[in-house]
Amino acid sequence: MNRTRAKLAAALLLAAPAVVLMAGAPRPLTDLRVCADPFDLPFSNDQEQGFENKIAHVVAQDLNARVVNYWWPSRRGVLRNSILGGFCDVMIQAPVGLDPVATTKPYYRSTYYFVYRANHGLQVRSLDDTILKHLKIGVNIIGYDYTNTPPAHALGARGIVGLVGFGNFLNPDPKADHPDDIIRAVASDSIDLAIVWGPLAGYWVKRQPVPLTMAALPDSDAVSGMPFAFSMAMGVRHRDKELKARLDSVIDRRRGEITAILQEYSVPMLELRPTTTGSSQRGGQAVAAPGAGSPRDSLLVSDSIYQGWKWFHVYCFRCHGEDAMHPVLPNAPDLRWVLSKDGKAYPRDSFEYTALNGRADKGMPAWKVLLDTAAVKELYQYVKARSDGWLKPGRPHRESDLKKSQ
Repeated sequence: MNRTRAKLAAALLLAAPAVVLMAGAPRPLTDLRVCADPFDLPFSNDQEQGFENKIAHVVAQDLNARVVNYWWPSRRGVLRNSILGGFCDVMIQAPVGLDPVATTKPYYRSTYYFVYRANHGLQVRSLDDTILKHLKIGVNIIGYDYTNTPPAHALGARGIVGLVGFGNFLNPDPKADHPDDIIRAVASDSIDLAIVWGPLAGYWVKRQPVPLTMAALPDSDAVSGMPFAFSMAMGVRHRDKELKARLDSVIDRRRGEITAILQEYSVPMLELRPTTTGSSQRGGQAVAAPGAGSPRDSLLVSDSIYQGWKWFHVYCFRCHGEDAMHPVLPNAPDLRWVLSKDGKAYPRDSFEYTALNGRADKGMPAWKVLLDTAAVKELYQYVKARSDGWLKPGRPHRESDLKKSQ
């Protein structure tokens, strides 16, 4: 997804304390300070032609305020350099449950879509369709080695790894990557099929010179555990509770106008799911609130396991597979089996020694050049959690982030 902003923003660094303090200064109530990307259609641009721009003006009008845009592109560090840094107060679009910010009630829900030429006789409706192994498939790449879009994870879990990656960050340079490139590639027959986040697909498919078919993916994928559907809301800083309450009221009052704007931009929308007390939505997955008697959140981890997950998806996944599943190279073992009691039951010290010093006979490099002992210990904790089975596939979230949001 250009976005799955769940999958983009959760990987970003938090602002330094000195910078965050700047956000506490009082601001005029007449200004709605909006965090916006200057080159990101159909979402926003510096000409205010995106649907986020239009929705921002609806909100401002309701609050008797004026829109003041703070322009910062959706790159690494976007949260740190915008809302968490105190430079703006509202993200018009954020996935419900995005940890670094507080999210309002959702105002739309969408999913990923297959996109292919209508005249090629394809009728792909499932990631399990065997024809996918014979097609040239385009997917968006987020730009961090340890975060791929949910469809890329799901295809990898099925052994479909020969994908064509397209950048999903807009760039004003006409020679650089643009998010519509992936749709244009389908239209021009450069690729056979693309899997694209709904709002991005809907907008650009309508603007191609040839008819293209869109087919929705399901809400989630049982094979990889990946969510595909996401409820989208507005985001504010956690301490801005009054502003959040105001935005919730605006969404209720202006829901019809907001929906009309989304329809104008051909955003494909699913039925919104009701939110329930004691749980939150994290990228389309219900997460029970912690407490006695509540079920264990299968993606909630300690900071050390979260860091181990990052190390794995920077250095290890190329051989051992996404989420330590389905090794890519024939001589790369399934690490879940390696640590399992029903498998090789490899002890911790042996795992750490091997990770640091490598296995030349197996073609495994010595990672002590890039990883220190502490990092390898974190890597072990992540793989052990996957081996024990309680940590499910997908991007985990940290206990420390959950505590900040409470």
